[in-house]
Amino acid sequence: MDESPGGGKIKVAVPSPGTAGAILECPQCRVVLNPADHGNLVFDGRVWCDKCRAYDRELIRPREFKEMQSWSRLICTAFGFPPVPLEIDDDPALYRLEYTVLMAEANHRQRSIRLYAPGCRLVTLCHELAHLYTGQDHTPWWARIFASLVAWVKSRLDTGKGVEGYQARLSIYAGVPKRVY
Repeated sequence: MDESPGGGKIKVAVPSPGTAGAILECPQCRVVLNPADHGNLVFDGRVWCDKCRAYDRELIRPREFKEMQSWSRLICTAFGFPPVPLEIDDDPALYRLEYTVLMAEANHRQRSIRLYAPGCRLVTLCHELAHLYTGQDHTPWWARIFASLVAWVKSRLDTGKGVEGYQARLSIYAGVPKRVY
């Protein structure tokens, strides 16, 4: 549940496993999508190919770990998930792999998420929460839950309702000196 602008409660819609078919296709170009290829997909309300849609920059902007913890609590409360503890590991030896960078890991047994420094982003948090909520790897149901989580977070960002103590949206010039030579 979440508060509506009028102060009442609204229910957050979460897709159930049986509500949609096993095939995902981009809503715009209709190409068939493979959830396991999630690095080339955009999850925002629906699942899109990255040629037709891109993430809002606030969803992929690096954030402080404490802010990520606050977002995790907010998302879990809104979707009725049990709280999920987050931990951070910023040792580059652990997340710099030979051909990629490890952003985060969900521990299903402990129901916790380990974020690595590059993964302190809202879209990464939604990705891992979808794994814990569904108990599934990169399946169509996981993809739909992930897309629902991202859309909810984006709607909060769009209305300036981030987590307490942090701005929901930052200027693209935040942190950049006024004069650069």
